[in-house]
Amino acid sequence: EAHARNETAPSRCIGLTIETKPDCFVGPEVEGCLRLGTTRVELGVQTTHDDVLRLVNRGHTDADSRGATRRAKDAGLKVGYHMMPGLPGNDVDRDLASFRAIFEDPEYRPDMLKVYPTLVLEGTGLHTMWTHGRYRPMTTEEAVELLAKVKVIVPPWVRVQRIQREIEADAILGGPTKGDLRVRAQRRLEREGKRCGCIRCREVGLRPGAAPPQGIELRRIDYEASGGREVFLSFEDAGRTALVGYARLRLCEAGAFLRELKVFGQVVPIAAGPGTRWQHRGYGGKLVAECERIASEEGWREILVTSGVGVRGYYRRFGYARRGPYMAKGLA
Repeated sequence: EAHARNETAPSRCIGLTIETKPDCFVGPEVEGCLRLGTTRVELGVQTTHDDVLRLVNRGHTDADSRGATRRAKDAGLKVGYHMMPGLPGNDVDRDLASFRAIFEDPEYRPDMLKVYPTLVLEGTGLHTMWTHGRYRPMTTEEAVELLAKVKVIVPPWVRVQRIQREIEADAILGGPTKGDLRVRAQRRLEREGKRCGCIRCREVGLRPGAAPPQGIELRRIDYEASGGREVFLSFEDAGRTALVGYARLRLCEAGAFLRELKVFGQVVPIAAGPGTRWQHRGYGGKLVAECERIASEEGWREILVTSGVGVRGYYRRFGYARRGPYMAKGLA
């Protein structure tokens, strides 16, 4: 009933994110998330090293992280990872190896990341280790160095959502105390003549002062991930520095899923014209049509969309109808 009301409400839920541990995201939880209208799952992966996960009593293994990733993608959900560099047993090199693994190994390959460097807070087990000299936290400079190295290897289909938690500096007894680690890493890259190619760093809505992008074209990247094939479609400029919008299409044993559709820029109200803004110019519809074309060309007779409750009406305009937790459309 609440879902039905929200489909046409003035303020609509366009997406719902659930955060959990990899070992907790199994069959019943997957079904429950879909029933609630979940569109994204964020997994507390933290590291790919099992010895570190055991040392910090995390309660899950690297195999759990890979398994949860596949279950989420095969349900048509977007997948975000929470990574925690600086844990006991890791150093900058091992942390960088974890990031390389999640970008390069097809059993991981998340859609987005949040990076939370390890912090020592009073009253924690880590605080006890630190006070007894059994743990040396990462410094701010080490964190900036690592983040700069990570940002240059981020694939173009990944969005770095957030770096560093908002915790008062006075409460941090050990670890990076600066809240602007992303900015510091960006400045370091600029000095080195490098840049980050992640989604967030290329969004047209987050490029203040930049000249309007020219020559926007539809681009396609295919990559293997979690037992299936991902097709990342995007509208970008020729230099691939300005990203207008994108879609994620997954082709796997479970079906053909349009897992995400996004157009950037200033929000435009429903039924309003675009004016000088990027939304409502037809980019979303073109991305949907291309996903349908590719799925049909690959032999699929139906495409499923993991739609936020408040966006179901948008897909109905393209001939989609409810099918369980998804919006579905038959393909010729």
